Amino acid sequence: MRRKIPSNSALLAFEAAARHGSFARAAEELALTEGAVSRQIGRLEAFLGVALFERVGNRVRLASNGTRYAVQVR
Repeated sequence: MRRKIPSNSALLAFEAAARHGSFARAAEELALTEGAVSRQIGRLEAFLGVALFERVGNRVRLASNGTRYAVQVR
């Protein structure tokens, strides 16, 4: 059976990354690696079928979809 809601860990990673504007700072807050945060957000984006962050080189910034979703998650 397909999940109807995203995992709590993915939502926590997304909320922290959205608030900080950084996967690295979110990882520090959550005591995870930056890669773990990136993977959680990638899974969340795949689950939702939309990009939540714009990736430019090694930087990320919240996309318009991400901004709207962050309001709902909070």
